[in-house]
Amino acid sequence: MIVGLVLFIVGILLIVSHPILGFIPGLLLIVFGIVAMILGGIARGGLALLRLGTMKTCPECRSSVPLSATICRYCQHRFQ
Repeated sequence: MIVGLVLFIVGILLIVSHPILGFIPGLLLIVFGIVAMILGGIARGGLALLRLGTMKTCPECRSSVPLSATICRYCQHRFQ
């Protein structure tokens, strides 16, 4: 997502600094930046969905731990 944001900002700066010659390349950078941010967000959400069935939440510290864990690695809470 950071790459998309950088492309977006560079596209805007290119259009502002060179309005005539930089319009088309700047516009393309803005579009590529938006697409990269969208794809990054989808990938981040997809990875969270993959982890959903394999993780559980510790009742003490509210952190995510593997489903097979018997002790929380962060607060040492013992699961039943």
